This record gives sequence, C-alpha cells and structure tokens, in this order.
Amino acid sequence: MADSKIKSASAASIAEAAKLLADGQLVGVPTETVYGLAADATNPAAVRKIFQAKGRPANNPLIMHVESALAARRWVRVDDPEWLADQWQRAATFWPGPLTVVVPRSGDVVDEVTAGAPTVAVRVPSHPVMRSLLAACDFPIAAPSANPSNYVSPTSAEHVRQGLGDKVAMILDGGECQCGLESTIIRLQSDGVELLRPGSISVEQLQAAFGAVIAARVTEKNTAAADAPSTNPPAAMPAPGMLAKHYSPTKPLRVVGSWQPEEIEPARVARISFAPLPRSEAASFGWYRSLSETGDLHEVARNLFTAIRQADATPCEWIVIDRCDRTGIGRAIMDRIDRASG
Repeated sequence: MADSKIKSASAASIAEAAKLLADGQLVGVPTETVYGLAADATNPAAVRKIFQAKGRPANNPLIMHVESALAARRWVRVDDPEWLADQWQRAATFWPGPLTVVVPRSGDVVDEVTAGAPTVAVRVPSHPVMRSLLAACDFPIAAPSANPSNYVSPTSAEHVRQGLGDKVAMILDGGECQCGLESTIIRLQSDGVELLRPGSISVEQLQAAFGAVIAARVTEKNTAAADAPSTNPPAAMPAPGMLAKHYSPTKPLRVVGSWQPEEIEPARVARISFAPLPRSEAASFGWYRSLSETGDLHEVARNLFTAIRQADATPCEWIVIDRCDRTGIGRAIMDRIDRASG
C-alpha cells in the first residue's frame, strides 16, 4: 500500500478522482460523517467491487450520494402519493447534511446499489470535497464506510489507507470528519418516519420536522441463514448500518458498569472516557484517552471512532468506555457503542 495513494484535496486531485470513478475504480472519499469507499453508482461492476473490497454482505444496500435534492429526482419516485411528496420536501430541508432517506427507487437505479430492494437510500453530503467531487461527476456516487465490513468506521484518510489501501486507486484527503458518526437514516411513512439508524440528525430534530418517529429493529445476523445452503439469496436489509454487531474493534469492548476491576485489572484495560477522569484514576489504566475536555457529546461523537481504533492498537486486552443518556447525539453514540460491544 503506497502512501502516495493519499492525495490532498485540490482541483487537480478531485478531477483525478472523478476520472478514476468514471473508469470503474474505487476511491476513498471524505464526507462530513465518515470516509466513504466510492464507486460510480450507475456501474454495476464498479459497485460490486465495493462489496468485494469490504467483504460486505450482498444483501446490505449502499447509500447513493447525489449533488442536490433536485439531482436525486432521477433516481427516486416521490411524487405520489401526496404524503410522500410532502415528506420528501421536509427531508430535503436537512440537505446538504448527514441525513439519508430511504424512498421508492426509479428504474434507473441498478440492483447492485439497493441489493435488489424496491427502495434506494439517498443523501446529499455537505463536505466541500465530496460536493466538489459530485459536481465533477456526471453520475451519483455509491459510498459505504471505507473500512473492512464490521470494523470501526474511518474518520481520516490514514484510517482508509490502513484498512483498504490496497483496494483503492486513490484516497482523497479532506481532513478529519466533522461528525465522526455515520448519517442518520430514515424511511418515509405516511404518519411520520421510521428511524433505521440514529446519527447526527437527532430524533428530536426529526420529530420537529415529521412528527412521529418510529425506531426500527436491528438485523441480528449479517445474512439470513448464512451457514445453510439455499437457492434464494437473503432478502435485502431496509438500509445500511442495521446489523446488531457492527463498528467493532478486535478487542472486547465493555461499557462502564459492565466491567469490574476484579474481572480484569485496570493495567490491562484501555479506558475511553467522555470527559477527563481524575488523574489518579486515569493513571491506573494501561492506556487512557478522554474524548472531550468538557464532556461535549458532539466532540465525543467526532472523536469516538478514532479513539476506539487507537485503543484497539494497544497491548491492552479490553476496551472500557463511558456511557451517556440516549437523547440528542447521545442516542447515536450509544447505538454505535452497543453494536461495537455486541
């Protein structure tokens, strides 16, 4: 894996990335949420490369990234019934931004993006580099997180290089991700929205825009009957990011309260806190990092995946992390922690 694959974002490197995508290659790209593994969403062979590179289950659909809500109209069917058109307009008020919307797909969407489902997940990202890349392409971009399937998502170009550097033609470096967690995913319904994955757009924000918000259940296994031979492929998941175990380090991760010092001594624990611990307590651990000097949960979210990756690289045997209330961004933080420790 050559470090030269990482290129600072510029007009020239963005143009190069657009050409590589048009040629059917994979490119690591920055978004405001996490780094994505990008391919031309209209090229079935290129999209299949994403699944191969990540080791991703074939029934786990991808998010289609577009330049604007207007650009999305070619790929979706949201004009009828009237409630769907109204809900679509409400969703579009969050764009550009970290909201993904699952809606009926048009006939132009290739099955590889949706895992054959009748719906498609679409998003208009706000990261300026990703927006420039979309403007340079005459196709939408399919881009799940740029990491091996089920491992901790990448929030820097270096994370992409470490995990998939030999699978991509290029990595566009757009700096550290500002959100640090994957997008909120919703499915539009006549009486509100279904929350398929929590993210930076909070339930409280969704309630203000749509009214009722119903939480979906996660999928317990990567694929249905994965170990049993079958002539029928597993049914498509409703959206990405719905596996019960996901975003996981290689070391066991425990939440404070489910770990006791008598189980494993602190010197063998990598400890992640949301706000600084007393110095004497912090010093007892084999490795320690605080995600925010003030306990600000948006800062915690931004630093969460990087810290888990760092802890996973230490000689420590366990990772122990704080918990928070499941309100606002805290709901998304605890969702990721729950799945990482599943």
